[in-house]
Amino acid sequence: MPDVDASLAYYRDILGFRIEGRHLGETGEVVFGSVLRGRTNIYISKKNDPIAKSYCWIGVDEVDDLFATLTANGARVVEAPADKPWDYRQFTLEDINGHSLTFFRFSDGVT
Repeated sequence: MPDVDASLAYYRDILGFRIEGRHLGETGEVVFGSVLRGRTNIYISKKNDPIAKSYCWIGVDEVDDLFATLTANGARVVEAPADKPWDYRQFTLEDINGHSLTFFRFSDGVT
């Protein structure tokens, strides 16, 4: 991730996470941080080597309302809300670094 601070800002401003911490490297650049939304905590760190795309699944109470809020904020949509054969209702977004975040709830409402 070339810019940890920009990533933290995206998770805060677009995806509604709260920034929990920032850690500076020797040059004063943000090299590590964490964000929190509900019970989901994501850690973001600076890497100079290429990073493989990651996939994160986040259980939520309300899929459609959250999708509307996040897309109104400018989130990058990969897949709109849909009921899946594995008994999830879910949608998928992509962060500014190309990582996928799928927000879901079990069809019976249990997360």
